[in-house]
Amino acid sequence: MEKEKEFYKSKKSEYFAQFEGFCERIGVLIEEQYDEKFKNDVMGEIKEEYESIYEKIPYIGGDENFLTSDLIGAAENLAFYKVLKKHGKTLKEIGEMAYRAAEQEFDDHPELVPPMTNPEFIPYIKYAAKISGEKRYPGDWVYEFIEGNDEFDFGTYFTECGIQKLYHEHEADEFTPYLCAMDILMSECGDLGLHRTRTLAEGGDKCDFLYKSGRETKIFNTVIKKD
Repeated sequence: MEKEKEFYKSKKSEYFAQFEGFCERIGVLIEEQYDEKFKNDVMGEIKEEYESIYEKIPYIGGDENFLTSDLIGAAENLAFYKVLKKHGKTLKEIGEMAYRAAEQEFDDHPELVPPMTNPEFIPYIKYAAKISGEKRYPGDWVYEFIEGNDEFDFGTYFTECGIQKLYHEHEADEFTPYLCAMDILMSECGDLGLHRTRTLAEGGDKCDFLYKSGRETKIFNTVIKKD
């Protein structure tokens, strides 16, 4: 517990600066969707909610676990969801705004896409998958590394999801599939060629990530419909 508190305390200025960027993106979308008054009314509440959530984000290894950044991003979106839900906005409205905000973030910062198809990154993924199987941290992801073949370079099969756990703790299970859908944006931005047929959050027995650079992204999801 002490290690957890110290990590998030030491990273607070960095993560809250990141959160300010999220608030700028989401604030523009809230005003477009509703009006300036509503945006002004809720932005303070979103920041207060994030402060509350941040204090309880589970420790999953800190900087040694590359998925810590995913958990922080999920917490940002969770604060937005909880406040707008409280104000009577629909799941579809909230989820689609969150998706659009993520799209803007990847457009502005493509460097945020992890180098999943870089051969030099694969040994790290293998190691991280092995460590995840030890289940050191209850709030962490658990996954296995899948060797590639002619159809894909490599894969990961997730049997536990840190975002799903966090959102369940906050009674936000319905919102989780929108975070899953954001992998569409990540794959397209980074040319990862991700194929995924199911997720834990959408009723699957696992999340099956299969990567191959240069191919079209094909990701099953139940919430975002693209033309």
